[in-house]
Amino acid sequence: MASGLDDDIKSKSIKCIYLLYGTEAYLKRNYRDLILKVLFPEGTEGSMNYTVFNGSFDMKELIGTARTMPFFGDNRAIVVSESGLFSGKGKKDDLELLSDYLSKPEETTKLIFLETNVKKTLSVTKQIEKTGNLTELLAWKGEKLKKWVLSRMKRNQLEITREAYDAFIEMTSVNSENTDTMLFMDNELEKLVSYCRGTGRVEYEDVKAIVTDCASSKVFSLVDAIVGRDERALMKIYSDMQMTKEDPARIVSLLEQQFQKLLETESLVSGSASLSKMEEVIGPEWMVRKQRRLLSGIKKEDIKNVLRKANRYDLLIKSGKMKADDALIALLLSAVRRKEH
Repeated sequence: MASGLDDDIKSKSIKCIYLLYGTEAYLKRNYRDLILKVLFPEGTEGSMNYTVFNGSFDMKELIGTARTMPFFGDNRAIVVSESGLFSGKGKKDDLELLSDYLSKPEETTKLIFLETNVKKTLSVTKQIEKTGNLTELLAWKGEKLKKWVLSRMKRNQLEITREAYDAFIEMTSVNSENTDTMLFMDNELEKLVSYCRGTGRVEYEDVKAIVTDCASSKVFSLVDAIVGRDERALMKIYSDMQMTKEDPARIVSLLEQQFQKLLETESLVSGSASLSKMEEVIGPEWMVRKQRRLLSGIKKEDIKNVLRKANRYDLLIKSGKMKADDALIALLLSAVRRKEH
């Protein structure tokens, strides 16, 4: 959660050290820039009070810089990117030097570490959490994500229809680890804004025309075709995925996940679950709406059959008894034709 981080920026009360971590490089850069904007309203370009270290660095040099009073200014900022210091493999001497510094930091110096991997059990990590700010930055979801998209639209004198927004989120939601989802969304959003600039409105057709499908979005399209028993559309999507060299084993796994979610939705609907409960289990409102729509085109037993087959083919792939591509095409055809075996 970034709530404490947001509060610091909003109140302009910047702490002595920030350790921002996770795979979302876009968010790490975004929060870095917001912190720096508070410290240097006129920008950091040409400032003698702004220092950057990338990768491995000399801790003694960093501490020496941190102990130096700002030059004709109120603040000094030091940004360190991907040092690996907090991954559990950092040098013990460096960690001790940083810990010693944090026991009595300079009030005018602000340290900002941007890392991918952080071991929270390290004593220095706990020290940062206590004296500064330790935040794992995760891809935005729900209302925060919607607010971000709509603000970008408003800034460019554009509105976006509900159908277009749902399609954009579906097509850019990257469901894999170590993937910078927000950066992908930002790039696709910029393309969409440029494509629609001057029209005043973003329609569903605009999203489909310009936004790049990620693998998970293509899986959503496969599920649509299976539920609608549209074998022609299914094979078209499959052919496109072959051309873009999508990993067939991963597609089988993602299909299994989507049909498991569909089965969970069926259980919630039959149990008259509230929308808030469904969002808690299934995902944001647009996902709940989509899942409920899919349920109108497929029986519970057919969902279970697809799940059984997906599980079986997944095991065959992992055991080396079947090629991944052969398993995927067999799963797709049996699912769309509603074959039980």
